[in-house]
Amino acid sequence: MNRRNFLAASTAATGMAMLPGSAWAADELVAATFGGTWANVQKQVLAPYFTKKTGATVAQSPMLATAQIAKLTAAKGGNPPFDVAMLDEGPALEAIDAGLIAKYDAAKSPNFANLHPHFKGEYGPAITMQAIGIAYNPKTVKTPPSSWEDLWKPEYKGRVGITSLASTLGLAFLLDVNRLAGGTEANMEPGFKKLKTLLPNLAAVSANFGAHGALFQQGEIDIGVQNFNFAEELKAKGVPIEFVRVSTGTPAWKTTMHVVKGALKPDLAYGYIDSQLAPEVQAEMQKSPWNVIPTSSKVPYAGLVASKIAKTPADLEKMVFFDWTKVNEGRAAWTQQFNRDIRI
Repeated sequence: MNRRNFLAASTAATGMAMLPGSAWAADELVAATFGGTWANVQKQVLAPYFTKKTGATVAQSPMLATAQIAKLTAAKGGNPPFDVAMLDEGPALEAIDAGLIAKYDAAKSPNFANLHPHFKGEYGPAITMQAIGIAYNPKTVKTPPSSWEDLWKPEYKGRVGITSLASTLGLAFLLDVNRLAGGTEANMEPGFKKLKTLLPNLAAVSANFGAHGALFQQGEIDIGVQNFNFAEELKAKGVPIEFVRVSTGTPAWKTTMHVVKGALKPDLAYGYIDSQLAPEVQAEMQKSPWNVIPTSSKVPYAGLVASKIAKTPADLEKMVFFDWTKVNEGRAAWTQQFNRDIRI
């Protein structure tokens, strides 16, 4: 199925999906998502498929995973602000521990059975892997970078961008810098010490990868940390940007979807998540400009995912992963330290 036919399936429904309070509200699901690439691809691919499958619409609620946790915590015991949560590994563990999300009933999700075993979770499926590396402007950065150390080069003074620890992107970068400096999740001081020496080169510390990407578009930074698929989406839009994996190993994590405990529309929540797992949806999302890494065994890796990230799920297992249980224990303190020490 080509993109034109896929997206034409319910063009009118897509428009309705973004209009909370419309006449369709009785059959409307509210789903949290991330900004940038994720909001775009779920609006253009997932929402039409879900509407065609269920007859219901979806209202997106874009926000960081940490913001989702805060909103669900504030509403605990009452009506949750959304039915479906979309989380990275650390916040997902936090949500489970806090009783904010329900156990996932695979019997209500036929496409769950097609996931690679690594992507099946008791509280919800992994819908992709996020992989990070260095994005750079090839017009101003003539020698392609190959490691995090390149961000410290004197020629990039005032031209480097990173994100804060509110974003998993920024946190994973710090964790990997710390790993390479000899630290562990139980000892982050080597990473902080190293990161402070990057201050002369920093032009910006963004709140999230979407804001970070805007700095590339505006020419305010030339090089920095970025998610693979978001960098490739910017490139597809004509932004002068290239993405490379670092030679010391690619930091990565799972992104998962969950039925919120107490969801007002639990059946629709299962329908929405199962739609995200559908092979035809994942195959479409893997295409440019989105380049979302599939988790279904029915979708072979192809395109930029295969050429730049992984040819098989076994390749993903060679990436760099962190102990998110330990990360959660220290994240609040690290965020305070980061906000205090990493100021431009």
